[in-house]
Amino acid sequence: MGKILIIYDSESDRKFTASMVPLVQEGIERVDGMEVRVRHVDEAETEDVFWADGIAIGCPTHFAGISWKMKKWWDTRVADIWFKTDGKFAVPFTSGGSLGGGGELTCNALSLMMMNMGYFVFGITDYVAKKESLHYGAVVAGEPRADHAKEACRRAGQRLAEWVGYYMDGRKELHPLEAKYQRFWELAD
Repeated sequence: MGKILIIYDSESDRKFTASMVPLVQEGIERVDGMEVRVRHVDEAETEDVFWADGIAIGCPTHFAGISWKMKKWWDTRVADIWFKTDGKFAVPFTSGGSLGGGGELTCNALSLMMMNMGYFVFGITDYVAKKESLHYGAVVAGEPRADHAKEACRRAGQRLAEWVGYYMDGRKELHPLEAKYQRFWELAD
């Protein structure tokens, strides 16, 4: 059984990133056999990181960067975590005041932080609407209200669960390309 941690930070007055969390979890739960833990950064423990095979990590976009609470959480635990998370998976998500406000840069910063901790971070080439993709992670302006914004959050969680299931649990049918090719051949028949 794959184990996935959702660790997030969200502003107290505008809980945009927090509103993405249930959608990311829905995406994870699209894949059978996944166990999920959800932790706000204020409540997360180092043990949660060790427990998880994969992490969905999210925070608000702050001047095109990571929120201070999220950065501080990882900075203060590096000595405890270093060399112990190599080979696990991570996917970022963020919310900002607007599109073009630095959300993709925040996802890149979260990705770089996770890569430094030994995580495999992956791009997602799926389109969730016309000209809407989540190459760097799920990026939403404000609260995810539009169908494509909600699906971006779900797709990030789903893809994380697929990779965890494929590599950590050995479930070959979960490889994302396998599923795409299977759908293609079913349509071709």
